[in-house]
Amino acid sequence: MLDQSFSSKSFQEIFDRENRKGINVEQKFKDDFVDSLNIVGELKILRKQILQERNFDRKKILYTDKKRLKKERDILVNNILDVISDSINSHSINLELGEHYGGQSYKFEKNVHNFFISKKIQDNINKTYHVKQSSRYAILSELTNLLEDNFPKYVIRTDIKRFYESIPQKKLLEKISNDYLLSIKTKKFINQIFTSYNNLTSQNDPETAKGVPRGVGISAYLSELFMRSIDNKIRELDDLVYYARYVDDIIAIFVPKSQNIDLTQLTNYKTQLTELITNEGLVLNINKTNEYNLLKGLFELRFNDNNPNHTPNPIQYLGYEIGSIIRYRANGRIDSQDLSVRLSKNKIDKYFNKIKLSFQHFEKKKVHNRKDAFKLLSARINYLTSNTKLRNNKDKVFVGIYYSNPFLNSDVSLEKLQTRLKWSIDRAGFTNNEKQIMLKYSFIDGFKNKTFQILPLKNKKYKSHNKNRNDVNNQNNKGILQFGIAEINSIWKR
Repeated sequence: MLDQSFSSKSFQEIFDRENRKGINVEQKFKDDFVDSLNIVGELKILRKQILQERNFDRKKILYTDKKRLKKERDILVNNILDVISDSINSHSINLELGEHYGGQSYKFEKNVHNFFISKKIQDNINKTYHVKQSSRYAILSELTNLLEDNFPKYVIRTDIKRFYESIPQKKLLEKISNDYLLSIKTKKFINQIFTSYNNLTSQNDPETAKGVPRGVGISAYLSELFMRSIDNKIRELDDLVYYARYVDDIIAIFVPKSQNIDLTQLTNYKTQLTELITNEGLVLNINKTNEYNLLKGLFELRFNDNNPNHTPNPIQYLGYEIGSIIRYRANGRIDSQDLSVRLSKNKIDKYFNKIKLSFQHFEKKKVHNRKDAFKLLSARINYLTSNTKLRNNKDKVFVGIYYSNPFLNSDVSLEKLQTRLKWSIDRAGFTNNEKQIMLKYSFIDGFKNKTFQILPLKNKKYKSHNKNRNDVNNQNNKGILQFGIAEINSIWKR
């Protein structure tokens, strides 16, 4: 049975897990872990001494010291976690305003109690209800396969308006309370979070209060828990063959029993879907709700085919435009309809912005040190046009022009990106040598060849193999600087 207690043992598991993910809990809360951090500093010095020591007996003594210090550090950390656990009953968890990312976000007040409590609540909800967010990759893989089969179908794509802010708290809290699955203390802290959120959003009536705090870890689990019953009801609709939801983005595919279905019956699909969602207190975003009649093929999803009577109508979903390329015969009849997947305008604009910011940063920094400024610009464009693996807590995640956009099957989007890059290169005032270097970077080649590079998380100096200790003229050779992912991404996170 799941241990839902807010005990030092549970907190130790969280501490170890977060550190394995690359989140240094001691550094995050320096004041609380000051003594253990001092030992961490001693251990770093000791490890360096062990590497440099050549005498076996002295090295053996150093290893003994290392073992002793690690044990001391473990004891100190355990003592701190015991103190946190013992004071849990008198602690109140509170929120404060965070950044504005497409909507007001929230965060826990920064203290060590809130950190461990929030992580434990997250664990308890996740492991009790087995809730998790859908996989973007799985959804897009299934969706493109279904659309490509050319079988007659009717598609509805919609979006829940202000999803996190619209979830009725009373219904959500009643479900949690009536299930009797979460511990009393877990429910107590969840209620405290909602009380704090309602104070910040000026909601005084718990009967009508809405929303889960955007940006707070448990909100993703709570919203998925709330949507579970709605998702199940939608999946029971007549003629539905596929349904997927990624947070607030919804796609539903119906296959009527007959191709001769009338317009009223087709409209009924949308009506039923809408009612199941709105009956739970949520509202659909009309501007992002579209229907696609594919009973006679992919023609409805066409991209611009240069026919003034045809309006482009691709599906906009999870960063992609999914549409069709229509080829005509000489007599004007359709010859073929092929599914084409491109980047959405919003995603292309994000790439454009990263290119612009990279060149602007070069323009600003080249006055002080043109060589380093150009090298950093080169590293950033190389990063955008190639692929790599993230480090630390996401060291199994591959990103880049291919791995971030694996469903592209058209060069159209990549050609747009390459054209914008070429435009920026032509106007940057490069020397001939610099221009030749920059022109080697290609979005198209990076995608098709899955061009891969290994990057450190932080800037790193690699010692030059040509350096000779006794060569006086070469003493200032400090090695080759490689820019890390953190430095490369720094100007894009603002």
